[in-house]
Amino acid sequence: MKTMNVSRLLAWAIVVAMPVWLGSCKKDNGGGNPITPNSIEGSWKVSSMKGTSPKGNFDYFDLMKAIGGEDAVNCLTDTKITFLGNSNITGTPSPACQSGSDEYNPAKDKATWKVSGNKVSITDSDGTETYDLKSSGNTMTWSIQLKQDIDEDGVEDTFTQTIEFKRA
Repeated sequence: MKTMNVSRLLAWAIVVAMPVWLGSCKKDNGGGNPITPNSIEGSWKVSSMKGTSPKGNFDYFDLMKAIGGEDAVNCLTDTKITFLGNSNITGTPSPACQSGSDEYNPAKDKATWKVSGNKVSITDSDGTETYDLKSSGNTMTWSIQLKQDIDEDGVEDTFTQTIEFKRA
């Protein structure tokens, strides 16, 4: 597996990749209440990041620990991400982040968000990414299907990335 810059992984995870793979043909959110913008408006913290593929499952936190140590995971899981009612995303980096710059600020790219049905779209300076969305009480889960050569065998692997948030 390629070694990723921890700050790049953190920014990508917070701003771009926060999904839930519903794995259903239904147009609902898994049987919970209908998802509305109010369902996700507010402050959240990342509680879990996982990948699922036919080749196996993996935990992004384990990768982050191997690259940046426990502090990298603490930085991500203690950073507060706020989805404002005006569609902007702001964030407060954790004191655990070892950076004097804005590299861990989840809103550094002036990101915006929009909910439509069971999808959430995040737009930043890199473009727009749309994720499957599930929200229930104090938990929000996003997922997206990605293609990347995970095992460096020259073949792109298809996998689902899932990020779970807990209300801060």
